[in-house]
Amino acid sequence: MYPDISDGIVLTGFSMNFSFVGLFQAGSNFVQANKNQPFRFGNVEYAAAQDLLNMYSLTNYVAGLSAPKGLNYPDGYLTNANTNANQYVFFLPGFFDPGALLAGENSKQPVTVGELLTLGSVPMTNSYSGPVMVFTGSNDLPFCGGDCLATGDPSIPSIPSTVAMSFPNAQDNFTAYIQPSTGHGLNFHYNATGGYDVINQFLDSKGLKSS
Repeated sequence: MYPDISDGIVLTGFSMNFSFVGLFQAGSNFVQANKNQPFRFGNVEYAAAQDLLNMYSLTNYVAGLSAPKGLNYPDGYLTNANTNANQYVFFLPGFFDPGALLAGENSKQPVTVGELLTLGSVPMTNSYSGPVMVFTGSNDLPFCGGDCLATGDPSIPSIPSTVAMSFPNAQDNFTAYIQPSTGHGLNFHYNATGGYDVINQFLDSKGLKSS
């Protein structure tokens, strides 16, 4: 490993508590990506589906469809089943525009079986000593179980704050920030830009401001 190749680290939507990953995996209701969105992830051409769309009077709903050739992912690439699953694992109800949920569903990316099976295999400690920020939504599901402040210990301010133990050489350089009213999909909530400002201020305070 090469802990010194980065000037600073910002870990978003993260903690070292992997006990809630099962909620994420079950809630996602994973399905084969090439079957879920065959035009994007499979190799189905629009012309091949034209008759079926016409049969059910759905042609108008996909008028103007001009997606590039499908990515033709093989079986083993998975994605969440639908917008309901997407909302459950990534969004906090009441704090996002419904259009953002649709955009997220239309632009979602697949995950491999191997990635899902190794989510909890992150090394417990790291010798990195530079600036570290953990930036996680207050209601993150996969890494906080839906409540990042529910630590069960008054001396521990948040679940993501315990990541500090994984960076013993960066104790004076560590910050854990809980973004309010936000789920795991940080970029899709109303206050996303405020979150970007928090991250940029942290980097600026460490002399890492973008030029």
